[in-house]
Amino acid sequence: MIEYAKKTFNDEKRLQFEVLDIQTKSLPEKYICEFDHVFSSHTLQWCNNIRQALTNIYEMLRYNGTTLLYIIASHNVYDVLNTLIHDIRFAQYAPDNMKTIAPFQNRSNARNELTELLQSIGFKVHHCSLREATSSGKPEIFLKSITSILTIFDNMPESVIKEFKNSLASEYFKRITYKLTCENQEFTLDTYTFLVAYAQKM
Repeated sequence: MIEYAKKTFNDEKRLQFEVLDIQTKSLPEKYICEFDHVFSSHTLQWCNNIRQALTNIYEMLRYNGTTLLYIIASHNVYDVLNTLIHDIRFAQYAPDNMKTIAPFQNRSNARNELTELLQSIGFKVHHCSLREATSSGKPEIFLKSITSILTIFDNMPESVIKEFKNSLASEYFKRITYKLTCENQEFTLDTYTFLVAYAQKM
């Protein structure tokens, strides 16, 4: 993905693409206090150490720099993944960092938790809200996008991968309450919650 972005959108003066583990405990010097703005969309829910990720964002910002965060708070697919990675058939293949994804899943007050976490790191929180949303479309396309980034497959035999994907689809479809069939194609409507936060380094 990064190689494609470099080839397609790279502009030496204004735009460059690099890979960084946002949870690293040793942030490279070249990133510290180098950015006026950091945004994250659909990524931080995959972190197993959300505090470290947000601390690194804070460290990357210049004084008065801002961050805009979009984090999936709760989604059916995370419950399914959590069940499957603890299933005896798949648990041995699940890396430790996958066992603590979705830090705000099923939390009763995710908005307050994120606000307090940001403040404890040093951010001034200008906005933090928890919102409900729906996604619709073909469920198999959604599941393909999810499975394309799962690290559980790295050491899993092909036959077990197939079983995992089938189980993921089966369990996920059980949780979908709204289904529509149109011209022999099935579409789903899924609900989820997400957090939006805008904060500033002070």
